[in-house]
Amino acid sequence: MQQPLPFGKAWLTAYFQMVDRLDPEEFVTWYAEDCVFRFGNAPAVKGKPAIIAVLRGFYALISAMRHEQTGSWADADSGVFEALAHFETAGGNSLVLPVMTSLRTREGKITRLLMVMDAAPLLALTAGETA
Repeated sequence: MQQPLPFGKAWLTAYFQMVDRLDPEEFVTWYAEDCVFRFGNAPAVKGKPAIIAVLRGFYALISAMRHEQTGSWADADSGVFEALAHFETAGGNSLVLPVMTSLRTREGKITRLLMVMDAAPLLALTAGETA
């Protein structure tokens, strides 16, 4: 469930702790109904059902994820979170990738999220596990 925190750096930290639980249904509780979500260089999707579908596809590739925060910035309704994302794949391999997320909020809910990460190394690693 969403933390009762005002938007800011502590909110960003709590959000990414939730993200690391790999629960799409909990994930979308942090989002406005009309949220626009873009994961890497994939096309942006809009709305909670579309976000859940994207997450389920991604979470099928991994068994664990942890964001190691390297920086963050926040103002009244937007922020940037920089991290090293530690992945454990479904096949048992590990990988660390740099990631940056930019987001905007309205009344405590995310309205726009852009996550920037080169997922090619992770996709190549997971493709080798199923080959």
